[in-house]
Amino acid sequence: MRILNPAQEVFLRSAIRNALHNHGELLHLTVVEAKTNQTIFHASIREGTHCRIETCQNPESASTCLSDEIPDRLLTAMRDTGKTVLIDDGRQVLRLDFKGNAMTRETLPSRTDVLKSARWAVGKATHLDPNEAAPLLQAIGIMTADGDIKAPMRKKFKQVNHFLDLIAPILREKCDSAPFVVVDCGCGKSYLGFVLFWYLKNTLKRPASFIGIDQSENVIETSRERTKQLAMKDMQFYCSSIREARLPNPIGLLVSLHACDTATDEAIACGVVHQARHIVVAPCCQHELADQIEGAPMYPLKKHGIFKQRFGDLLTDMVRALFLEVNGYTVTTGEFIGVEETPKNLLLKAKAGNAAGRKRAREYEAFKQFYKITPSIDHLKREMEYQRQNP
Repeated sequence: MRILNPAQEVFLRSAIRNALHNHGELLHLTVVEAKTNQTIFHASIREGTHCRIETCQNPESASTCLSDEIPDRLLTAMRDTGKTVLIDDGRQVLRLDFKGNAMTRETLPSRTDVLKSARWAVGKATHLDPNEAAPLLQAIGIMTADGDIKAPMRKKFKQVNHFLDLIAPILREKCDSAPFVVVDCGCGKSYLGFVLFWYLKNTLKRPASFIGIDQSENVIETSRERTKQLAMKDMQFYCSSIREARLPNPIGLLVSLHACDTATDEAIACGVVHQARHIVVAPCCQHELADQIEGAPMYPLKKHGIFKQRFGDLLTDMVRALFLEVNGYTVTTGEFIGVEETPKNLLLKAKAGNAAGRKRAREYEAFKQFYKITPSIDHLKREMEYQRQNP
């Protein structure tokens, strides 16, 4: 069955021959399914006359062929799909759309420029070079095979990059030659974890190890598969609660983003017990202390539920900041991303080293007594200390 009319086929073969003759370091030939924009055939050639062929149906079973065979292979791939072809010679992309007997052509930026355009998603240059990090971003589901940030993932990409921007100074701190240990408590799908580890190993060239903890077996298994795909042998994932996790001492950085309710308290207590040099958390939903408050005038809190909720959130985070100071940390707080992205945007950053711990201990006890509250974070720390001393 003829896929294109004779004139279309002649033009396509000519365009491919010209690209093969003029391409720079790398030539990409791609067939895209018209309706879904999904890549169903991809050919790449770096040098010589041999070409690597991949298909989306079975991307792992790549094959090679002579470059002279590419037009026939490409035409075969078009048989059951939409008729859109991308020819990228490293300088520009020629997009050819075949519809019936008609053909339209469009010149686009090269694949390299498309990858660099990922920076628009955060509004400025990122710590991750989109070209260098493309395999990572594609493996964790943020970037398409063509180098674009997926529309549903733009907010996540922005959050992860902004978070990396905030803690990059921590990762660049000078220390001994021992691997820098990062622990992510409640790691979820580990978007942040993979980006942090990639930045440490590939950008900073720093020895590092990563431990992700989550109670969902599905996300842990998915993360383990991704570490294999990316050959990141120093990343480990454990299906466990935070309080029961077995972790090394000391930890360079412990992070926890949006761990629900007292899970954030578990993460903070875990960092203190395991002598983390840095603890960075972004709390999520918080309910525990809102139901304990007795010391404050209760009428406005009881009448308007939203006041009680927000007051409870604020009180909980003040408790966490005081707890960290009592345990020898210097604490800074602030919003780590705009409220238009997420209302859960408070960031607590703590660094080991605070000589005012004894004074803060008195303030902490007075604070709890005034509001008649018993935060979980206190007994969680005692419980984890006991488990560590009695494994």
